[in-house]
Amino acid sequence: MGFSRNRCRLILIFIMVAVWVVQASASADGDKVYMVPIQGEITPAMAAFVEKQVELANAEGARGILFVISTLGGRVDAAFNIKEAILRSEVPTAVYIADRAESAGALISIAADSIIMAPGSHMGSAEPIPYSEKNVAAVSGEFRSTAELKGRDPQIAAGMVDKSIAIPGIKGKGSLLDLTAQEAIRYGYADAIADDVNEALSHLGWEDWQIYEVKPDFKVRIAQFLTRTDVSSFLLLGAMIAMLIEAFVPGFGVPGIIGIICFGLYLGGNFLAGYTEWWSVMLFIIGLILLAIELAVPGFGVFGITGIAAILAGLIFSASDPVKGMISVGVALLAAIVVVPILYRVFGGPRLFKKLVLTEQVVAKDDNGPMQQPQIAQLVGKSGIVITALRPAGIVEIEGIKYDVMSDGEYILPGEKVKVVEAIGSKIVVARL
Repeated sequence: MGFSRNRCRLILIFIMVAVWVVQASASADGDKVYMVPIQGEITPAMAAFVEKQVELANAEGARGILFVISTLGGRVDAAFNIKEAILRSEVPTAVYIADRAESAGALISIAADSIIMAPGSHMGSAEPIPYSEKNVAAVSGEFRSTAELKGRDPQIAAGMVDKSIAIPGIKGKGSLLDLTAQEAIRYGYADAIADDVNEALSHLGWEDWQIYEVKPDFKVRIAQFLTRTDVSSFLLLGAMIAMLIEAFVPGFGVPGIIGIICFGLYLGGNFLAGYTEWWSVMLFIIGLILLAIELAVPGFGVFGITGIAAILAGLIFSASDPVKGMISVGVALLAAIVVVPILYRVFGGPRLFKKLVLTEQVVAKDDNGPMQQPQIAQLVGKSGIVITALRPAGIVEIEGIKYDVMSDGEYILPGEKVKVVEAIGSKIVVARL
């Protein structure tokens, strides 16, 4: 009986300790303040990183999230995603502007519950690029609605975007509004000026909580670099030009490898940023395979057309937004087309077009000049030696006679043995033995 009582006491103590540990753990998570950096260009990778941290902070029931901002701006779509993540947060949010929050950074700052600025810092100058009436109206609407939601003057927010707005005593027409720290305090856009992050935390009343400083890992930093506007545009344009060159030169060489690497980096950056699904990458790979099949067989048809369509679709749907992807791919294609006349002058036309029309004249030769060639149909099944590289056209010697032939799509070096697989009219097609 006594043993049974002791066992019950032990079980009860164990349960109480377990409950205490769980509560302590939950309390520790709840006492966290997330410190999230937003530095450099605002890219899809940066947006995905910030969205993830906001979700984690909300899932843990953190005390607050402090975004440390230092940026000249970046992509509008990425800024919109970060803004929406901040607005959805049930955890209190604040920003500390370390030096500047320009353009997209200003919108992110306005979305937070509190804005604290360092001495000498500034925010604003959110000019849309390109600066058109439609873009100005759209971005201005985002700024105004966000400011209204957070109890800030929407006219001041609009003045950061629209040059045509005049705000008496603050700015005239023809310039964008950029607020210094003192001006932001005066016009109700900043809550305090703090010398450093610790002082900002103290002003917010978060200095006694556990500070969980988040830093982007290697994967995020790589994605951040690859999804920068200038880098992603360069990769896409470089890939298009390289593949165009590959279409003009015989065989498969350096341009094709460069094109595949550039495409891979473009897709990889978006994939790491969280904007590309597996199916869009697979669609792109399938397109490459179909195009390779098209290059290996005579003629140009369903494989080539389907392959090109699959590649373009994969690139478009790998972007953060299909419309933006379509614009990016379209601009890269137009820019690449500029080099087409140069390639025609140098190489005389793409291989795919050459495969549609037999441009070589088939003439039997020997060392003393043209010879009377036997019936072409009788050559099927016979073997010979490659005299000049088949790229795919070249010269093959069969039974002592030289013929102008075409390979079945492969690049075949001189000295290799080949076999005639097709001989119709004046066209002779050979395959490597």
